[in-house]
Amino acid sequence: MLYICERHFQRISNKSLFTGLTAKTHFGRPDFTALFESLQNCFPEVNRIGVFSCGPPPMTRSVQKGCEALNRKEGAIFIHHYENF
Repeated sequence: MLYICERHFQRISNKSLFTGLTAKTHFGRPDFTALFESLQNCFPEVNRIGVFSCGPPPMTRSVQKGCEALNRKEGAIFIHHYENF
């Protein structure tokens, strides 16, 4: 329901109901592998990228899996630092 309200509000006011910003609000957890891969592509000269996350264990595991997937490929090494609550 929140998603539907947010999309409707964005259409009529051209801003987010939750943040007040013109950027769209995306619900759910991002695809961390794709996000980190885009960082590797944007910064090919960087050798190491630190990733910091704080949240529940399922979220930090998701971030860790994204880091590990990219660390198996050629390019920057992702080093994940996290804290769980």
